[in-house]
Amino acid sequence: MIKNNRISAIVSLTKGINTLLDIGCDHGLVIKEALDNNYIKQGIASDINVGPLNSAKTNLKGYPVKFVLSDGFLNINDNYDGVVIAGMGAHLICNILKNAPKDENITYILQPNGRYEILRKYLSENNFKIINEILVYEKRYYVVLKVTRGKEKLTEQEIYLGPYLSKQSSSKEYYQMVLDKYYQVIKNSGIVEKEIKQKVLWLQGIIDKHTGEW
Repeated sequence: MIKNNRISAIVSLTKGINTLLDIGCDHGLVIKEALDNNYIKQGIASDINVGPLNSAKTNLKGYPVKFVLSDGFLNINDNYDGVVIAGMGAHLICNILKNAPKDENITYILQPNGRYEILRKYLSENNFKIINEILVYEKRYYVVLKVTRGKEKLTEQEIYLGPYLSKQSSSKEYYQMVLDKYYQVIKNSGIVEKEIKQKVLWLQGIIDKHTGEW
């Protein structure tokens, strides 16, 4: 698990990308850090709102970056081989990806603010393949997904736990936190729905597995 902040975790996955498109760039800090570390050669900062885009222009003055006012991919006409979509809800990221190019050589770095199973399910059903997942803690846990185009059919368990995250023993504390929340819900309500029971079993199973590895 990367123990520095969320932006650095995202940036760590940009290594080897030539031109990085940041959709919803906010202040442009992802592109800035990626360029400062020589992970990328140039960037395209994009946002649907003028305010954040102007902030990015200020922070990235003098950097090899193009700025585009755009709703997702709709106004992006330049070539790029990497895309960051971060700091949004899972449903919004899914909606943005509906207009993603079909190019198999593009790497996507996705960081929803929660509901990771919604994003994983969409990716599995829409010709995207998860190639890595990392966990980062910054006041709370975040999961960052590295994705490319490709066929991948995830099981329900993989959609919930993550096909890569579930294999990492360092994610044990995160799964324990999620499990504890379910136990609290069960304690308060006294009701165990079938869906919750299944998730509890998955979480307990993966925690037990990683406990045995230590």
